[in-house]
Amino acid sequence: MFDIKRYAYGKKDVMRDIRPLYVRFGDKLQEPEYALTFCLMGVLSLVFLPSAVLFSDILLIVYLLFFWWLKTRDRSLPGKLPVGAPYLDRNNLTPGKDGTPEGILYLGNDITTGEQLWYSNSDARTHALYLGTTGSGKTEGLKSMVTNALTWGSGFVYVDGKADTDLWSSISSLVRRFGRDDDLLVLNYMTGNSDERAPSNTMNPFSSGSSSYLANMLVSLMPEAEGDNAMWKERAVSLLNSLMPALTWKRDNQDVPLSVSTLRQFMNLDRIIQISRDEAIPQKLRESLQGYLDTLPGYVDDAFDDNGKEKPVGPDQPMVDTTTVRQQHGYLTMQFTRALQSLGDDYGYIFDAQDADVDMVDIVLNRRVLVVLIPALEKSGDETANLGKILVATLKGMMGSSLGANLEGESSTIIENKPTFSSTPFMTVFDEVGYYTAQGMAVMAAQARSLGFSLVFAAQDLQAMEKRVKEEARSITANCNIKIFGKLQDPTQTREFFENHVGKAYVLKASSYNLTGGTMTTGGYHDTQQAQVDLGTRADYDDLKEMKEGEAIISFGGDLNQANIFYCNPGMAKAMRVTRFLALPPPDEHLLKHSEQMTKLRDCLVNKNWTAMGADVAVETPPEIAALAGGFQAGQAGTDSPIDAGIFALAELHARQFPEEAAKALEPEPDPVPDTPPTAAQEPPPVQATTPSEGVKNTAEKAISWKDLVDETPETLSSPPAGATQKIGYIKARLDEKTRNFLENSGKKIRDAIFKAKGTTDAAE
Repeated sequence: MFDIKRYAYGKKDVMRDIRPLYVRFGDKLQEPEYALTFCLMGVLSLVFLPSAVLFSDILLIVYLLFFWWLKTRDRSLPGKLPVGAPYLDRNNLTPGKDGTPEGILYLGNDITTGEQLWYSNSDARTHALYLGTTGSGKTEGLKSMVTNALTWGSGFVYVDGKADTDLWSSISSLVRRFGRDDDLLVLNYMTGNSDERAPSNTMNPFSSGSSSYLANMLVSLMPEAEGDNAMWKERAVSLLNSLMPALTWKRDNQDVPLSVSTLRQFMNLDRIIQISRDEAIPQKLRESLQGYLDTLPGYVDDAFDDNGKEKPVGPDQPMVDTTTVRQQHGYLTMQFTRALQSLGDDYGYIFDAQDADVDMVDIVLNRRVLVVLIPALEKSGDETANLGKILVATLKGMMGSSLGANLEGESSTIIENKPTFSSTPFMTVFDEVGYYTAQGMAVMAAQARSLGFSLVFAAQDLQAMEKRVKEEARSITANCNIKIFGKLQDPTQTREFFENHVGKAYVLKASSYNLTGGTMTTGGYHDTQQAQVDLGTRADYDDLKEMKEGEAIISFGGDLNQANIFYCNPGMAKAMRVTRFLALPPPDEHLLKHSEQMTKLRDCLVNKNWTAMGADVAVETPPEIAALAGGFQAGQAGTDSPIDAGIFALAELHARQFPEEAAKALEPEPDPVPDTPPTAAQEPPPVQATTPSEGVKNTAEKAISWKDLVDETPETLSSPPAGATQKIGYIKARLDEKTRNFLENSGKKIRDAIFKAKGTTDAAE
C-alpha cells in the first residue's frame, strides 16, 4: 500500500479549464468578494491618487457600466429560485412557465459555490430517493426536509423502520416550535419485548373505504399460498368478497361499527346465514352471500333458522348433518386467522377501536403530523412487512378517494377542486424502507404526483430496498427524480447504480509532467502544458466514501451538486406525551345528507313571523285525525271530563271507519200505535243536531256521537223556521238497557279507576 498523501493526485488536480480568459475573468467578477474588491480599487484610487480625480467622470461611467453588467447577469441557482426572489428564474422558463421563482423546498447549499438548492412544488412531487449508510446524517437530513413542510403550514407522515425513540423526541420538539402539538399523532408498534400495552394512538382501517378496498387490504395480509393451499386461499377470498359488501352497507346505512372484532364475529357461519336472510339488506348483496352458502359442501338452507341456528328436527323429518358445512367454512376462515390475530390481538391496542384517533383522510386533508414507529429489531421480517402493507393500504385508499369518480361537470369543480389540490405537497417519508417494502409502493410513486403527494424513500443501500420485493424497489428508484447520495460504502450494486445515474462527461486532463531543474531528488515535476480529452463520470464514487455527516451529492435532472444538507437541529423535547382524544361516535351520515333541510327548518323556527300553516308545503290533515279531533272537541263542549271527551273521539272515529254499522244503528225501529195518547211527561226531548268542529277538516254529517244513539224513542224532525239555517238531525237508535248502561257508566268507571290507582300510588309513596 502506498502513501496516498504523498503519491495520490485528486481528480481536480489533473483537470484543466480550457475556457477563454475573458469567460473565466467574468465568472470571477460575478462573485461577491471579487466585485467588492473591484469597487474598492476605484474608491482607493480617488483617495490616495489625487491625479485620479481628473478621470473621475470616466471612473463613474466605468462603474455604472459595471453595475449594469452585474445587474444583467443570470441569477439562477442550480435548482430553482425561492418564492419571492426579485429575479427571473431561467431554470423555470419551460413551456407554460414564465420564469417566476417557485422554489419552496430548501435542501442545503452547494459546497463549492455556496449557492442554495431550492426546488418547486412540481419538483418535490416527483419524489426523492435518499441513500446513505449508517452515520451519513440521513435521519437528520430527513428531519430537515419535513421541516420545510411545517414552514408551509402543512403536515407530513414519517415512517421510521428503526423505531428510534430519539426520533419521536426530536419531532415532538420540532412541532412544538411551530405550535403544532395538537396535530402530532403517533402509531407506536414498539412493545419493548413486553406484553403491556404501548402508548399509541388508535387507527381503524375498516371505519371507511369501499368493500373492495377493505377486502384487498385484508387479502394482502394473507401469506402466499402454493399448490392445494392456493385453492383454499381463492375460496377464502371469495368468502371475503361476498361478506364485505354487506358489512360496509350495514356500516354506512345502519350505523353498525366495523372493526377487527366485529369482522371476526361476522365471519362465523351463523352470522353469515343471519345476514343472508336480513330483509333490510339489499337483495343483490344477500344474493352474493347466498351464492357462497350454496357452494359450501353439505349446506342445506332449510336446516337453519333466520338466526343461523340449527332447527330442531321434527318426528317425521330426517336428520341433517351440519358438521361438514361447518368444517368447510372453518377451513376458509382459517386463512384469515393470522391476519386477524395480528390486527386484533398483537396490535389490538391500535387497530381494534371503533372510533379511532387516526384517520388517514383527516391526516392528509387537515395537514396533520403522523409518526409511525415500526421496530425492525423487535419484529420478524414478515410481521414488519405486514405492518408496512397496512400503512401502504391506508395511504393508497386515501389517494384513491381523492382521485374522484365524476367525469361530468365544470372543470373548476371536478379538476381544480380536488381535496388534495394545493400549492404545497403533502410529504410522506419512508425511512429504512427496505424493512417494510410492500406491494403497491411503486404504484404510489408512479401516480401520487398528480394527487399532491411528495414521497421520500430512504435506505442504506439498494440491497436493503430490494430485500423483500425487488420489482417494487426498482420501480421506486426509477420514479424518483430527486436523488440524494450520502456517504456510501457498498462497492457492488449501489456503486453501479450511482455511476450509471450521474452519467459521464468529456473533460480535459493533463497528459504528462516533465522533470525540470535537476534530478528526481533535487528537481521538480511541472506540467507539460498539454491536455487530452477523456470521458469520465461526472462524480467519483470514491468521493462518497470520504464524505462527512450531512454531506451529499444531489442530482435533479441534469444538475449535479455536492452539497451540505440543511440541518434543522430541533433538539430533544424535555417532556413528551401522546395526544389522546375523547372517544366520540362518528357523524351520522343521514344527518349530514339532510343538513341543508335541517338548516332551513332551524331558520324558520327562529323566525317569529313563520307559521306551519304558511309553510311552502301544507300538510293535509288525515281524515282519521280530523275525526278524532272533531269528536274530542264535541265531547269537551258537552262534558268537563277529558275521559268522556276521549270516548266521544273514539266513538266518532269508529262511526267514520264503519259507516254501515253507524247507519244501521241510526235506522228507526217501528213502534206499535199506543191505545192511549202519550202524556206530556212522555213527550220526547227535542233532538240536538251535531255540528262540525271548527278548524278541523271534517264533515258534520259524518260526525256521529254515541250520545245520539242512546234514546229509545225515535225523533220526529220539524221544519226549521224561514230564514234559519237548516240543521240535520239524527234519529236515535233504540238500545237495550245493558248497552246503554255500559256507554253511560264507562267513562265514570274509567275515571274512578284511574284516580283510585293514583291515590293508591301517592299513599304508597
